[in-house]
Amino acid sequence: MRKIIVGVDQSEGSHDAIALASGLAGITGAELMLVNAFPYDTRPSRTLNREFEDYLRKDSTELLERLRGDVEGAVEIKAIPNPSPAHGLHELAEREDAALIVVGSTHTGRAGRVLPGSTGERLLHGSPCPIAVAPKGYTWRPGAEPGIVGCGFDGTQSAQRALQAAEQIAAATGARLRVIRAFQALPYDVPPKGVPMGGINYNDKLQERASDEVNEAVAKLEGDVRAEPFFAVGNAAQILAKASEQLDFLVLGSRGYGPLHSVVVGGVAGRVVREAACPVIVLPRRARHVADDSLFAEAVSLHG
Repeated sequence: MRKIIVGVDQSEGSHDAIALASGLAGITGAELMLVNAFPYDTRPSRTLNREFEDYLRKDSTELLERLRGDVEGAVEIKAIPNPSPAHGLHELAEREDAALIVVGSTHTGRAGRVLPGSTGERLLHGSPCPIAVAPKGYTWRPGAEPGIVGCGFDGTQSAQRALQAAEQIAAATGARLRVIRAFQALPYDVPPKGVPMGGINYNDKLQERASDEVNEAVAKLEGDVRAEPFFAVGNAAQILAKASEQLDFLVLGSRGYGPLHSVVVGGVAGRVVREAACPVIVLPRRARHVADDSLFAEAVSLHG
């Protein structure tokens, strides 16, 4: 059974993360693990103090026990020593072969909006598995299932994998799938490579091509998922953030460069994950967690 790791601390965002992770576990049947990283470096040095480590571990475990009360059913807890919570969660996710890491938003964000804190930001730039960020003040209604799952789509391989995961969530829950494609016109004095100047409105051609891409992507989807294309002209980050107001989940891919099998958030996804009005799931580039053995693929088998 796959495992969802929930990064928690003393902040209110931890309750939001637990609510989101519990809902996703209910959809997928995954196990939950609540994890708190306490600030202690176990590397051999003259500063090692086992009594102090035991004190911090006890305090961390007590926090985890209190937060475990937010979850119905069995849930694993783990206190880990690491001066960097993001690094600690990263290493644990690799050891546990985690299917997903869930974190909450920082207290400085707007209510109902996603805004990762320092730990979430670091995880978004190197996590070995998908990352989900819960909006501030997020609560999951018991027994609720998403009505609309959205996916940011631009035709790249990363977007294709995000679409696959979004389709699997929709199939698992009976939700509608909204495939969102934004097109931003290029300056008329700088035509794209391979497009001749003069006599051709290349923005019209590019817009038509972008619209065709999202329509074709939806047409290729198989199964009983109720999918719909959503095409808009303008800034992609703004369009996705606005569209998130009508979504229960938004799935995004990582940018097309950076370490393989890691989340590396680019410009558009980076802005959206700081402004969205629904939980955002960001997938690693070319990781097996977005293939047939992913957390979301298992959700399909449970639903069916």
